[in-house]
Amino acid sequence: MARGSQILTGDYLIMAIFRADHYLIAEFKDIEDTKTSGQKVLDALSEMSELKDLAIVSKRLEGKQWSEILGRIDVSAGSKAFWAMIKKDVSEREPYNLFIRFDRNAEAETIEEAREKVKTWVESEIVPKIKSKIAVKTIKVLQPNEVFMPKLE
Repeated sequence: MARGSQILTGDYLIMAIFRADHYLIAEFKDIEDTKTSGQKVLDALSEMSELKDLAIVSKRLEGKQWSEILGRIDVSAGSKAFWAMIKKDVSEREPYNLFIRFDRNAEAETIEEAREKVKTWVESEIVPKIKSKIAVKTIKVLQPNEVFMPKLE
């Protein structure tokens, strides 16, 4: 028997699984270099049992340097990708030192509830760990439609 996005099978109620990606952006109070700051972020994220196979790499292109952290999110609603970038410069177009993309599924009755679950998870689990390892000026958790999209001309 179906109830909205729920399915009742025998004695079990199965909720729908929604893709509920979120982003975390943060500006640090002080950033020495991307490798040192990246290692602090990696140390914070390594405390999360849901984040697996984390690795940090340094990148350089056209005189710019940044660090990336790669891995996966292992949750019961489905394992998805995880990617973070740590850079030194903050600009109007990229107003952050840290950008993390959480490709994540969540089980809920509606997409809005799924998004709220993921946002709450990032705010309650990830944000405090990052703040404990590196001083941040600002930190925000955003849905994809809330991320700054420059107008292309």
